[in-house]
Amino acid sequence: MKSYFFLLLMACTSFTSVMAMPLPVPTSVVGKFYNLDFTLVNKTGYDINEVFVSPTKMKDWGEDIMGRDVLPDGESVDITFDSEETSRKWDIYVTWVGYDEDEDVFWTGFDLSKISKITLYYDLKTGKTWAETE
Repeated sequence: MKSYFFLLLMACTSFTSVMAMPLPVPTSVVGKFYNLDFTLVNKTGYDINEVFVSPTKMKDWGEDIMGRDVLPDGESVDITFDSEETSRKWDIYVTWVGYDEDEDVFWTGFDLSKISKITLYYDLKTGKTWAETE
């Protein structure tokens, strides 16, 4: 009888130990959240009308996320994201006050999890627009 009780006690203890172990949770369910917030600085010499930011693999730009009507040359705006956003790579599309759509510019593949500031520039002599990150 003692050996039966001992076996039953061992079986219950083993089952309880297994049940107390944490179960792995798939990362696709949990995801990894990133701080994607950044400051956009306009040093182009022109006023920015709209700013669109979308995950790199998206086909749609969504809505203007600037949070104000115009970003004048020499000024900056803080761009903030939902705290549960899981994409790291983002594209940025900018439109200008008083210019046609064919003069809009965009950049692809910014890893916003590693960037706190994006400064936009334009060189009138070369016609080149570029972005520098910090």
